[in-house]
Amino acid sequence: MQKIDKSTILSYEYSTWLETLGEEHPEYNSSSNKYYNDIKMSLLHCQNGLCAYTEELLCGDEFIEVANWDESKYIKELTKNDKNEIKGDLEHFDESLKPTQGWLWDNLFVVDTHANCRIKGSKSVHNILKPDREDYDPSKYLSFDYETGIFSPNISLTKEEQEDVKYMIETLGINCIHIKRKKQLKDWKNMYEVGLPVNAFQFMTAWNMTLKNLAK
Repeated sequence: MQKIDKSTILSYEYSTWLETLGEEHPEYNSSSNKYYNDIKMSLLHCQNGLCAYTEELLCGDEFIEVANWDESKYIKELTKNDKNEIKGDLEHFDESLKPTQGWLWDNLFVVDTHANCRIKGSKSVHNILKPDREDYDPSKYLSFDYETGIFSPNISLTKEEQEDVKYMIETLGINCIHIKRKKQLKDWKNMYEVGLPVNAFQFMTAWNMTLKNLAK
């Protein structure tokens, strides 16, 4: 799971509105909110088009280029087909904040629908694997097994930290697409080993950890 820099909000209208809300937000009403698409596309820009948890590709670069925003909001006209090509949902990392702070930027990510709705749901969380945390570092907290396509806690962590990381790997659904991830990395590994260029566009943390092991 990649580290995500959310320090820049490209949709100024949303960020200005957020500043006016204080501690009490309007009820979270999903895509019917006027800022929903601005928030989602701003987050996808920060996430490089990837699911915040699984790192599966949710949209192409053409949808998240800075040129798609003016000074206030997302302005790219999306066709019906375009909308079908942009996957994922707005996900509240800490679900307990949703009733009163449902539009809080710091608590939102874009996540694959299966991981969001079928796996994480309203489960409680530990901040140890919050991907926009200032000191979050995937290499510190995670290990990756290329043969299985599965992430696990880094054994250099304390026992308590390992338990927290294990819980969060399961809660966020980080391994829910391990078969797809394993197949993708196998293809890239085969290309790499015969000297072909690899243009990795998803599963970046897993691929970078795989490359590190290949270099040993």
